[in-house]
Amino acid sequence: MEALEKGQVKKSFNHDINKNPVEEYVEKFSYLKQLSLKKQEAFTRFKSERNLQDLYNFTPEDMVLIYLYCLSIGDPDLIYEITFNGGQLPDQDKFRKDYFEYAMNYDSETAVHYRYYDSIKVDESTSEENKVTVLITVSIETTTHSMALGLQKEDQVWKLDIYHLIKDYINKAIENKT
Repeated sequence: MEALEKGQVKKSFNHDINKNPVEEYVEKFSYLKQLSLKKQEAFTRFKSERNLQDLYNFTPEDMVLIYLYCLSIGDPDLIYEITFNGGQLPDQDKFRKDYFEYAMNYDSETAVHYRYYDSIKVDESTSEENKVTVLITVSIETTTHSMALGLQKEDQVWKLDIYHLIKDYINKAIENKT
């Protein structure tokens, strides 16, 4: 053993072995970073001001990325804002309560699962003027997963038609209790 003088720090033997300078700082993944800088800024404004006009130029694919971002941060109020209403949504307080109680665990897994997606595109075979389906696909080795999300145009913004998914989680929870 080597005696060290007071205040002296000894480097470990493997300090620089197998160290890649590029890996010293690994930037965290964010669905927002998949958007152009202009759209990132527009969404940041929307997040603070809740003005739907900030989202007018977002494509259906952009809105799916926004949705996955909202899932990843677990923000039901943002999810509520970008969810297609069509007269089906409950008030925001009930939505928030149901989201935390029934959907958040599933949704956080979805957000992690698709973060290294291979493709995201509108399914042209199902497109209508104000209604589309976006397919997001992720492949790992020989396994491929795809998720289809419906969007509808409402208030000049592509919004996710996902409330039926939350209702499905509620129904599953009720079935499991009986």
